[in-house]
Amino acid sequence: MSSPIPSPPSPQSPSSDLSDSPPTLDPSTLALLNDFITSKTEQENRFHEIAARVTGLALDDADDAGDEEPIMSVDEYRDAFAEDWQLSQFWYTTAFAMRFARTLHALCTPDTAIAFVCCPTAFVAFQHTRPFERARLLDVDERFAVLAPRHYVHYDMEEPDALPDYMTDGVDIAVVDPPFLSEYTNARVVKTLRRILRRKAKLIVLTSTSVEPILERLYDAPPLGPLKRTKIEVQHGQLRNDFGCWASWEGAEDFDLEAEEEEEEKKE
Repeated sequence: MSSPIPSPPSPQSPSSDLSDSPPTLDPSTLALLNDFITSKTEQENRFHEIAARVTGLALDDADDAGDEEPIMSVDEYRDAFAEDWQLSQFWYTTAFAMRFARTLHALCTPDTAIAFVCCPTAFVAFQHTRPFERARLLDVDERFAVLAPRHYVHYDMEEPDALPDYMTDGVDIAVVDPPFLSEYTNARVVKTLRRILRRKAKLIVLTSTSVEPILERLYDAPPLGPLKRTKIEVQHGQLRNDFGCWASWEGAEDFDLEAEEEEEEKKE
């Protein structure tokens, strides 16, 4: 005769491994979690304050297309806008963004139309350095609409041709930082660029050196290329990957950042 199957211990049985007390976190882990939540809340509050302020300014200036005030600084931007890693967002350092902005301004005339495609940090630095009426930021993240409502264009790579008509053959300089470092996303960006770039436009691409073979295949003919590796070294706050800068015009191999302000003062 087989022995009776023993009953499982009662949840209240002393032999149970379950405790009546709720699980608790290690104090150091709990402190880190609280710091993260506090920081995120403060960042969200700063973003909403900026949104309210910019919306009010936009309403006040709705009928005024005159001189614009510089938008927020790169430090303020980095402080208020959290990187969304699901969108492959990684902001440039402030020092790099500001030198890059001065370099871009040196390429522009008052009539230049410049587009920043998936490149918000560079746009912020550019518009903070000197507001430019014909600058546009193309990005899927609609938070950026509060940066400069007149300059933001919603851009979804899954719909690469869904852009305002005025952008067709309307861009003289495009600054691009394709997300996700893949052939797929670069192919979508290329389709957009072929629509918006003028025949003699300049293209600047900031991306990882790991996708250089993709750049050679996709950006292979004017006005997209062939691309040349410039002297510019791209610097991020969070990434340690090797990033570079490529440009489309003859002689772009010598294209480099403007001198730092301190260096410029020493020369004067």
